[in-house]
Amino acid sequence: MGISRRSVIFASTSALLCLSLFPAAAQAKPIALRLVRRTGWEELMGRNQCVIGDLYLTDLSFPLADAGTKISNALELAYRNDLSEISSIPKGDYEGFIRTNGPRGWRIELTGTGSRSNIQLHVGNRPADTIGCILPGTGNSTDSQCQIAGSKQAMDLLRAVVGANEQAKVVLRIS
Repeated sequence: MGISRRSVIFASTSALLCLSLFPAAAQAKPIALRLVRRTGWEELMGRNQCVIGDLYLTDLSFPLADAGTKISNALELAYRNDLSEISSIPKGDYEGFIRTNGPRGWRIELTGTGSRSNIQLHVGNRPADTIGCILPGTGNSTDSQCQIAGSKQAMDLLRAVVGANEQAKVVLRIS
């Protein structure tokens, strides 16, 4: 007994129906992002309040030397022993999910951040706009002011990369 054309069509149609009814099943792999912090320049630039980095769309199986495709710059608070509300989170891999509720609109919230909660990638331009979150931006802070421009535009780019699926899973690797 062989496989008929009818059984192949039925199986294909069933698979497509399953994916349309359960969009999370369509996304087998999370969207992989990498944040590469530019460290070592803080004292030289007089930046003791923030760290600037580069946010990439990547594949987490890539070697660390291959960051991926750059999406935007990013601003974080300076690292202060992972203290709540005054420090960036430590290097590592974090899972994330899309949030759309509240006044901040579309953003990515990270999980697995230890005792810290509500660590997000969201709109903001300076350290006063964050209590430990990551602020994407299109501009680049070139002085001690710790400001990044174009945060709304960078979040729009990030949203376009992640897609409209609010069930999307994200993995962020910080190095």
